[in-house]
Amino acid sequence: MHRIAAPAALVAVLAACVPAGATLSAADRAEIRRHVPGADLSALTPAQARALEQELHHGDGFDAAYHIRSILMW
Repeated sequence: MHRIAAPAALVAVLAACVPAGATLSAADRAEIRRHVPGADLSALTPAQARALEQELHHGDGFDAAYHIRSILMW
């Protein structure tokens, strides 16, 4: 039984690390592209999507383009 449980647990942990559903709304994507024209938003990780949402909705707006660029470089 332990031979099956350990690999199954490993698969579950690895599946949680795979980006799934890291999406932004169309309005958020448009706002990001307003700050950073040509930004590639096609392969965002969940952490990047959350950080971008935080910057857009809870940031102070100061140097937003700089913060967005740095998030996209992760």
